Amino acid sequence: MKRAACIGECMIELRADSRDIYRLGFAGDAYNTAVYLKRSAPDLEVEFCTVTGRDPLSREMRRRWQEEQIRDSRAAAVDDRNPGLYLIETDERGDRRFHYWRKESAASLWWRKLGPRGVQRLCAECDLVYLSGISLAILPPEERREALAAFRRQRGRGARIAFDPNLRLRLWETVQEARSVIEEAIATADVVLPSAQDMDELYGAAAMETHADRLRKSGVREFALTSDIAGCWVYDGELRNIPQAETVTAVDTTGAGDAFNGAYLGARLQGLGAGDAARSGMRLASRVVAHVGAIVPVGVEMPGK
Repeated sequence: MKRAACIGECMIELRADSRDIYRLGFAGDAYNTAVYLKRSAPDLEVEFCTVTGRDPLSREMRRRWQEEQIRDSRAAAVDDRNPGLYLIETDERGDRRFHYWRKESAASLWWRKLGPRGVQRLCAECDLVYLSGISLAILPPEERREALAAFRRQRGRGARIAFDPNLRLRLWETVQEARSVIEEAIATADVVLPSAQDMDELYGAAAMETHADRLRKSGVREFALTSDIAGCWVYDGELRNIPQAETVTAVDTTGAGDAFNGAYLGARLQGLGAGDAARSGMRLASRVVAHVGAIVPVGVEMPGK
């Protein structure tokens, strides 16, 4: 059985059902990717690496992971921290606005708990390890450097690393800091999963071909560059555009990129080519945006089923 691990945060998600009632959920980019990776490739063993508290909501969070068949053997628990929280607002087009309460969250301790030896064991036991720009942004700068150095060493020993820049500028001191860390992470990864919005914010608005060419020239072996309009540009030695096949009215775009990542990586781990993996990712993302919240109900059809 193949194994994958996702590293990062899972937060408490609140979204409005009405003016005075909010629905509780649990989500976060790395966790969402783990869920959609497992749902897209049920035979895959998926591990989620993070830190939680021991409070009632942390216990409920872990129970939800178990329902999704996500392993938590490398998810530490601490007494003095709680999960981060975010509130989603959506407009009439389904576009999101987030309000976060995540400073000093338990998840920001993931590197202290995992460390170089943990990364070494994780990479030795897994066929793929995934992390994001948010996974790095919630760490102090010195810990980011240590974490990237550890992953770089393991990649040199044959580990396969996937990285989504998932840029959230409010988590960084400056765009220059974000660009420097993300470029180092991209150089550490085998598979890179940026969005056109990430690239626009890092380098200025440009055509998809320009962003794709920048990634290709950086030495990335494989990338899937996504856009709401222009489909997906895929590179795995050959650069090509995979058009979006489905037109969907978005209700809530939360989690769309994570769904793409999970389905794409699941397809690749099952032996599909990058083009077919991109089609699988876009199909799942189109289903996710038709529902409210980052994690759609279990009954929603997965691509290829």
